[in-house]
Amino acid sequence: MKHNNSDYLQLSRKVFRPEYDYLSNNAKWLFVVLNELEQRFTGKKEDFFFRTNENLASDAGIGIAKLKRVKAELVKSDLIHTWRMHFIDNKTGKKSEKTVTAYRILK
Repeated sequence: MKHNNSDYLQLSRKVFRPEYDYLSNNAKWLFVVLNELEQRFTGKKEDFFFRTNENLASDAGIGIAKLKRVKAELVKSDLIHTWRMHFIDNKTGKKSEKTVTAYRILK
């Protein structure tokens, strides 16, 4: 856990500034959810985390189509950085067929 506290969330105020007024409420909500996930799944060693679209849609309580739209808003706003990745099997060195999206919150 990034901040070693499970009772509160540290959140950048950037999303509430006037320059981000164009973001939809769903995009702002997804930003909050992504910050919570970042704090839960990153630590001192890693500064990114990963989720499938299905997992993230469930985390945010929205559908896949809406998730893709609002995620695109956040990427375009430069509040987050995303990239696709595969797991690597340690024994075989092969990439998994399943892809996930990695997320980095840009503060």
